[in-house]
Amino acid sequence: MALGTRWLGVSALLLVHFMMGCLRPQGEQVGQYLVVGTFTDDAQQDKCKANAEAVLARHPDIRCLVGLWAYNPPALLQAVKEAGKLGQVHIVAFDENEETLQGIKDGHIVGTIVQDPYNFGYESMRILAATLRKQDPKLPENRILYIPHRIITQNNVEEFHKQLRELKEKTSDPPAGDPKERLFLAFISNNPHEFWTICERGVQKAAGDFNIQYEFHRPARGTPEEQRAILETLVTRGVQGVAISPVDAANQAQFFDEIASKIPFIAADSDLPPGSKRLCYVGTNNVEAGRAAGRLVRQVLPDGGKVAIFVGRLDVQNAVERRRGVLEALSEP
Repeated sequence: MALGTRWLGVSALLLVHFMMGCLRPQGEQVGQYLVVGTFTDDAQQDKCKANAEAVLARHPDIRCLVGLWAYNPPALLQAVKEAGKLGQVHIVAFDENEETLQGIKDGHIVGTIVQDPYNFGYESMRILAATLRKQDPKLPENRILYIPHRIITQNNVEEFHKQLRELKEKTSDPPAGDPKERLFLAFISNNPHEFWTICERGVQKAAGDFNIQYEFHRPARGTPEEQRAILETLVTRGVQGVAISPVDAANQAQFFDEIASKIPFIAADSDLPPGSKRLCYVGTNNVEAGRAAGRLVRQVLPDGGKVAIFVGRLDVQNAVERRRGVLEALSEP
């Protein structure tokens, strides 16, 4: 009776997720690896955990879970723990969530690909300020400023974690320049998660260095509608330049181009489609970062196996590019 009840519970869980559209179980053979699906959660950690639970139930022989956004790995780790599969199912991560770093220390997460959100914020504000003041923003010719990623494993996690804590606790001096020459700039993230706290520290430092009054906005639900409303309000209030991490690059492009025709506009963390009028892109080379994650998968599964990918949305360019990088690495000879 207990076994039958348990099976009915698992079946019901899977049915609910399929009906919700959370699970996309199209398998894809990539070299020696079977990618059982890419599972989205609208940037909600509880949905990511539920997706992982359903995948673990449907694929008892799954070997590795890959989380492409900062909150995904902690959700995956919790799901694996509760399923009693620590040590059996590997986790490859993105970003520097505290639970992710502790998971690496504990040996439950293989490693994480960390970006540099501090410099996303700092460089975005520096470039906007220089542009508005008719100075050389020192941009590459292609107007893409890649901020290098790092690979964090048990070998370097303690040192990195120490540096990260110091960065989060760091305070910056307020703007010291002439208030009459102070610029009003803004940064808009694509969700409210902890990743953006580090980015805001970079914005704060740039505000002091370049005489900026800034606002940092984190859409509570991470939707395009929220971003649009925030941006329209800022423009009405006279913002002089904006950096934004687009939620839905393809469908937001026209609106962002309209803004970019009025004020300097930077795509940060996730880029806009080719031909955009944005001033530049500041962020990670997400394809290369995805390849680094894929190589961590290969490191723990040299003979192949089943893999699942988890991310908030697949209409965000950085998610598309990271996934592409993971698959490219898995297909390498």
